[in-house]
This record gives sequence, structure tokens and C-alpha cells, in this order.
Amino acid sequence: MKSAHILTPVILVLGVTAVYMLILYLFRAVNRSKKRDLPFTQDFLRTPGQSSGEKIDYLNAKIGRHVALLITLPLFLYSIYLSHPYIYKTEFNPVFIQIVMLAGAGLSVYFLVKTLKLVKERRMARQGYEGKIAVGRELDQLVLEGNHVYHDFPAEDSNIDHIVVGRSGIFAVETGTRSKPAATKRTDDATVEYNGKILMFPNGDDYKTIAQAERQASWISEWISRAIGEQVAARAIVALPGWFVKRTSAEGISVVNPQQFPSLFKHIKPRFLTDEMITDIVHQLDRKCREVKPALETHAVKLP
Repeated sequence: MKSAHILTPVILVLGVTAVYMLILYLFRAVNRSKKRDLPFTQDFLRTPGQSSGEKIDYLNAKIGRHVALLITLPLFLYSIYLSHPYIYKTEFNPVFIQIVMLAGAGLSVYFLVKTLKLVKERRMARQGYEGKIAVGRELDQLVLEGNHVYHDFPAEDSNIDHIVVGRSGIFAVETGTRSKPAATKRTDDATVEYNGKILMFPNGDDYKTIAQAERQASWISEWISRAIGEQVAARAIVALPGWFVKRTSAEGISVVNPQQFPSLFKHIKPRFLTDEMITDIVHQLDRKCREVKPALETHAVKLP
């Protein structure tokens, strides 16, 4: 009986929380069970940065849970402190109070650190997401010239940011989103040098983006070749929104500011594709990218 009195505040808090969660779960289950005649006859194509947007949603949910714990944990401990004299009819043992306070402080610091890390991760994910949106909008303009553009293409280990298919060939476009040095308006600080192998930014070098773009182009070349039964070769492009690109070597893949896409695709050496090949390639890409369910049918984002 004595232990039951001690656990009463805990039972009350957990009980109320469980009731709230049960109500939300039942509401969601009933809402999903309702039959709806949606006007959409097929799934949607993936949008620019869709996987990054899903990651942001996932991080927002985790941050929300951590913030809720940061708010409720002190209130929970304080409720135990206030209710103890009425339930237990005695004052708290000072040693027990110190233990509870230390445990509460330790948990609060833990969840605070976790929250700050998640906020930083979300900021980086949002920066990448906005970069992919910027590049995607510029690439969509190429549709007016008869090209086909696909975004966030699901590959083997990661997603290809953008794919362009046209009479000039197939292009896998990798987005490189990097912050500029703070508190400056000088052109030099917004310029990246490219020697055919490495991107040299004012605040550090980057060789991973070039390597990633080349891997993605190689993968999509093999995938499309198997899919249509005919050998094709995609070319890699790196797009750096907001940066001036100073090329110091004729070697290497194309690296451009997204606003240079019209000029790039106008002057790039073509690898001609026939109309039949374009039709087959577009069919395969469309099948792979058209996997987004209408909003009323989507489920919670599942990420590790």
C-alpha cells in the first residue's frame, strides 16, 4: 500500500498521457478507414528534394518529442514533489530529493543536447533541400525545349537529385549546397574554383561531390541500359546554386551555377538519342519516379 501511494502521481501522469494517445490513435484509425473517392487516377512523380523533405519531417517529429519531454519532465517531477505530502503524509527525505533533482537534471541535459543536435541536422537538411528546389526549378525550364526532367530518382544507395533526358543525351545532376563565408559581399568569396577533380571553396576543398556525381551517372547508365536493352551513357553535372564557378582545367565533368543551364545544354557536345530510345527511357524513369501516393493515402514517414 505504501509503494502504491508513492507511485500514484506517476500512474496519474502516465494514465492521462495514455488516454490522450489512445484518442489520437483511434481518431487516426477511423479517419483512415473512411472510404474516399479521390480524383487522382495515378500516383504522383517525385518532386525536387523529396527525400530531403521527408527527412526534415522526420526530424521535426523527433524534435517535437524531445521538446515535449523537456517541458513535461520538470513538471512531472514537480507534481510528485507537490503531491507527496498529501499522499504520503510526510516530508521528502532530503537525500531522495537530491537524487531526484540530479536524475531530472541529467535527463534534461541529455534531451537538450539531443535536441540541439537534431536542430543542427535539420538546418543542414533544409539547406540541402532548398538547394535541390532551386536547381530543380531551373531544370524544369528545359522541359519547354523538349527535354524530360525527373527529380529525386531512387537509386541503389541514395537518390539522384535530378535526371535530364533529351535529344542531346542523358544527364545526372548532383546538387552541391554549401554556405558562403558570413558577413561578406565580395565576389571572390562567392567563387569556387574547379580544376577537373576538386571543388576549391573559400572555406575548404570538396572532392566528394564530384565523385558522387560520377557514381550516380555511372549507376543510372547501367540501370537504363538494362531497362531498355540498349547501351547508353549518362553524363554527370554538378550544380552549385549561389556560386560563381571558375574553371581552371578543361578536364572533368560540368560544374555550373543553375542559372547557366540554358547555355550549358545549348553548347554541350550531344550524344544523340533517337525518338524511340527517348520514349523507352522516359517510360522506365516515369515508372520508377511515379510512386508518390496522394496525400490522403500517405502514411507516416519511416526513416531509420
